[in-house]
Amino acid sequence: MRRRLKAFTLIELLVVIAIIALLISILLPSLSRARELSKRLVCASNVKGVGTSAKIYANDNGERWMVPPFKRANIDEEGIDYVKDDESFTVPPSNEGEVGWNREYESTSETPSFPNEGSSQVSVTRAYWMMVRSGDITVKQYVCTSSGDSEDVTENLDLYYDFENYENISYGYQVPFGPRDTRPREGMDNRQIVAADKSPYYIPTYIPDWNVGNQGEIDTDDSPKTWRPFNSFNHGGTGNGEGQNCLYADGHASFNRTPAVGIDNDNIYTVMTEEWGTAQGFNRIHGDTVHTSPITYPYPGQDAYGQGANMFASTDTLIYP
Repeated sequence: MRRRLKAFTLIELLVVIAIIALLISILLPSLSRARELSKRLVCASNVKGVGTSAKIYANDNGERWMVPPFKRANIDEEGIDYVKDDESFTVPPSNEGEVGWNREYESTSETPSFPNEGSSQVSVTRAYWMMVRSGDITVKQYVCTSSGDSEDVTENLDLYYDFENYENISYGYQVPFGPRDTRPREGMDNRQIVAADKSPYYIPTYIPDWNVGNQGEIDTDDSPKTWRPFNSFNHGGTGNGEGQNCLYADGHASFNRTPAVGIDNDNIYTVMTEEWGTAQGFNRIHGDTVHTSPITYPYPGQDAYGQGANMFASTDTLIYP
């Protein structure tokens, strides 16, 4: 007697395939989310590593964090040109004050003998490259795995003084060219943000509208989802940032869902302005970006509340790029 072989019917096979497809559709978003969360942890570790190395650097440099040499007299005059210097809508690496501009030339400080010799066109990222040259941080540690950036491929690191372009660095730094009390250093208020995921405003054409909150202008009472256009692009993409890893002055790092996390809810990506009025405090949140500020050369604390560098300067954070 011939034995019949057991096998799946076509209907049963289609049912199994449908079940597998359903399970995949359910699990894939969870797996993608888990992957992003793991990348976020790596990013937080990178940011904290920057803080640890900066503190070690400060121990050997008069309690000061990394600040590339520059002309200090320019602070209260025309300032330091670290942003785009023309009206174009693009920022090529060749522009003065930008990442990659004259990266092979060392910047200099003014001296009593040569008061006009200091550099006035210096990029913020040169401060990070100081750590690369010293061997305290690798170029890979400056890249967030969620950002799409890639590490600098420069071979002879000690021959250069800056990154090659914006795509080689994922983290911004407190603009170190302002008054002494805003420059990164030991002894700062522990609530001060000194580094974070790259600012959304390093692209000068990106200017979101503040008037998106529940009561008109966005404020700290609005939901994190409403704040997404104002967050770093690293975690979520352009105009949809979920938040940013922030480094505090005491060396710890945490992920914040809005950029209004500095002292007194200072927006860490803008320079404070008097435009919105002091009574509501919007000047801390709705600040001017470095590319849109009416001040020719903005730095933390400059003309905060229309009074020049003053008592509010030490509370102003400006993370760039």
